[in-house]
Amino acid sequence: MIAALLCVLIFLFLTWRFLSGRRTNLPPSPPCVPLIGNVGQFAPEDSIVAFRKFRQKYGDIFSLKIFHKTVIIVNGHDHIYNLLLKHGDVFSDRPAGILRDFFSKGKGVLGSSGSSWKEQRTFSLNVLRKFGFGKRCLENQIMDEVRGLLEVIEKFGGQAIDIEEPLTISVANIICSIVFGKRFDYNDVKFKRLLFLLNEIFHVTTGSSFLVLFPTLRHVPFDIFKGQTVQRNLDEIQSFIREIIDNHRLCFDKNNINDFIDAFLLEQQNQEMEGNASFTDEQLVVTVQDFFSAGSETTVTTLRWAFLFLIHNPYIQTKLHKQIDEIIGEAIPQIEHREKLPYMEAFVLEVLRMGNIVPLGLAHCPNRDFEYGGYLFPKGVTVLPILDSALQDPNIFNNPQKFQPERFLDGEGKCKGTQKDKMIPFSTGRRVCLGENLARMELFLYLVAILQKLEIQPVDTSDLPSLKGHLGITYMPKPYKVKFIRRY
Repeated sequence: MIAALLCVLIFLFLTWRFLSGRRTNLPPSPPCVPLIGNVGQFAPEDSIVAFRKFRQKYGDIFSLKIFHKTVIIVNGHDHIYNLLLKHGDVFSDRPAGILRDFFSKGKGVLGSSGSSWKEQRTFSLNVLRKFGFGKRCLENQIMDEVRGLLEVIEKFGGQAIDIEEPLTISVANIICSIVFGKRFDYNDVKFKRLLFLLNEIFHVTTGSSFLVLFPTLRHVPFDIFKGQTVQRNLDEIQSFIREIIDNHRLCFDKNNINDFIDAFLLEQQNQEMEGNASFTDEQLVVTVQDFFSAGSETTVTTLRWAFLFLIHNPYIQTKLHKQIDEIIGEAIPQIEHREKLPYMEAFVLEVLRMGNIVPLGLAHCPNRDFEYGGYLFPKGVTVLPILDSALQDPNIFNNPQKFQPERFLDGEGKCKGTQKDKMIPFSTGRRVCLGENLARMELFLYLVAILQKLEIQPVDTSDLPSLKGHLGITYMPKPYKVKFIRRY
């Protein structure tokens, strides 16, 4: 009798939560099932296709009900631009979910909100700029890592390889030098383990999965939602970071600031003297975790897409080789060459567009009730700015499913124009990717330096690797092998 009464009460409570959560004047949505909402109408890994279909039926802005939780989906460059940039004072917070409440716990720069986010972002940007973040003085450091990668590739002597692991180590070492003040060897077992853990998190966590919306699901038995896997990986990653921070503290010299951790420890001392306790060790751990994860995985994924597009479009590789030979020859690639290599710049833009690295964007939420386009955006509601909708918009990019760098070139062969201006692969607004400038530098220098020396060939011309990727936190290529052949 008691059990039956308890079941009835739970049912009534869930029904109340579901009905009370459906406020009037929300954007239109597909038909909902009581209690579960739109759950079961699409798999999280199929979100890109599902959202495209919903957009055709319900318009650029629509909503979904995931159990009792409302999620508003925003499509189209102009809507995303208006909400995140023009109304950035309203839409700069992170909603309740795995990024804010689990990954970041309200700290760092990716998952925090409000005054804490503003303070940490401002401090982080100022420090990173002092260490050359996104500036030309970082070229030598990037090129050192490129040369190291080329040496690793050379050892394979043109044999088929999966470039993901050495490429990840190479790119990750750039952010490690800035944040940790050191780089790691390609054979460093502990570092390779760290990169594996990070990659697994990106692989098993989908941007629209239940775990993302409901972090408590990580406690469900048998690890159905992979939350326990994510928890274990995060614990190990943070343990690695804490060890490095402890070593920095032992050797700390306020007159010799060599990296981001040193700068944070100095600020921590200064703030404590003034009675400010916001620069805590936990804040430092999460911030370093943010830099390390966001500063490597997305660039590596973009480069892996670039290699795939090159073997699928050999004529593009031929044109890139020709332009590099004519403009640079055997000189060391530099950022100043970017304007002289418009086809390479156009190629990078097209890789960012077609690679579609973060198709669902990162979740935002309004800090107050807000009306836009005739719809209500309730305070705290999860808002997903679908970058895929902007990057694949046929009204901006003619024949968007075709890989065509030429779309970014004008009549004089220069890389400029409306289509370039409409590119938002790193999102937009106040929470635009902190590492955008660094990522663009890395993509250009890595690709120019590699194509200057090597030709990228498929293992089997009759069976090219698939261009269909896997949707996790990012949209990544499936594992594949290629050959890197010396050009001369």
